[in-house]
Amino acid sequence: MKNKLTVVIAATGMAFLGFQGAASAAPGSTPSGDVSVMGWPTGCSDVIAGNGWSVYCRNGNGGSYKASVICGPLDGGPKVTRDAVSWVRSGWSYVSCPPLTGVISGGFWSRSY
Repeated sequence: MKNKLTVVIAATGMAFLGFQGAASAAPGSTPSGDVSVMGWPTGCSDVIAGNGWSVYCRNGNGGSYKASVICGPLDGGPKVTRDAVSWVRSGWSYVSCPPLTGVISGGFWSRSY
């Protein structure tokens, strides 16, 4: 009985949160015949830039990206992680360290939308 109750509670919670399971749809057509698929950015390179971090991706592929940096206080103390505020689809993304901190390392986040 306890296992059945656990399954019912889990299924109810998943349905409430929107996890309905796998679904499939028939392929459709667009009026213009243009089919665009959202993908992950490719051809990305990231570099230290002054007191921050920059990233540039050659092909956005419908996805987006943003720079992220880990900074350390010049007088010691806990590290600080900062991400660029905006997701970009093309061009450079830049994030800087706060005053009185320096770059320890950096990278970038990417997503398919």
